[in-house]
Amino acid sequence: MEDNGNNAGFFESTYNKLTYPEDISEDDHSFNLNQERQQDLRLSYGNHLVTDISTEIAKLQATYNTALQSKTEAKQEVAKEIKSQQITKWELDHLNRRKKDNEKLIDRTEMEIAMLESHMPMLKEGCRQCLPGWTVINSMCYFFALSEELSRRSWMDARHFCKRQGSDLLVINSREEHMALAEMIKMSRDPSRSMSQSGFWIGLRDADVEGSWTWLDGTRVEEGYWNIGEPNNQNNEDCAAMYPRDNPFNSWNDAPCNWNLKWICERTPRPFSSSLNV
Repeated sequence: MEDNGNNAGFFESTYNKLTYPEDISEDDHSFNLNQERQQDLRLSYGNHLVTDISTEIAKLQATYNTALQSKTEAKQEVAKEIKSQQITKWELDHLNRRKKDNEKLIDRTEMEIAMLESHMPMLKEGCRQCLPGWTVINSMCYFFALSEELSRRSWMDARHFCKRQGSDLLVINSREEHMALAEMIKMSRDPSRSMSQSGFWIGLRDADVEGSWTWLDGTRVEEGYWNIGEPNNQNNEDCAAMYPRDNPFNSWNDAPCNWNLKWICERTPRPFSSSLNV
């Protein structure tokens, strides 16, 4: 019976510990409600935070896309401007070259006008002192075979032409004479002809003794105004010709005497009434 008593006590004790919802205290109920509210608040805050972050990310992405688009457009504008500036630079270089070419042309034209004006008195004076078609320079009469009506001739045929006019092929006696004649033939050059066809025979050759260049009056040339590398006697070249080069100190070449070139005659002035015999 003692065991039954003990069991009854156990069940009683256990029963006394059981509780029912009606028996829950108000504080416990409030606590549970607060926990639920806190949980709801946390969920709500979390959802709101996620929404805010998503919104900010979307805004940042839009800003980034806008900035990226602006950068691309800016690069395109820069490339376009660089190309435009390059074209402008090329055009400026082109205009500067044309300007320089025009300035050279103006300078050359002015020089040619000045030369022609300076030669006008010589031509007028030549009409009184020299044959028609001759030019007087430094008190000497010169004939330049410029006209295309006069065919190019060998050195000997050119000399015969001069002799028929009471003159001879040119003999240069001074630096001043050479410079004046070099300028005359340079101004008269036909640009359509090569330099090799633009020479003028002068009264200088080494036909008697190779390498001993002598004027027709017997004067031997010591230095002269030879082009670089000349005379070279490359093709049995025993006669000298004067060429219209920019540097007058390099205007002489030796050439085969049978070449057909223009020529320059020279004589002292005196009254003439006759015409040229060609």
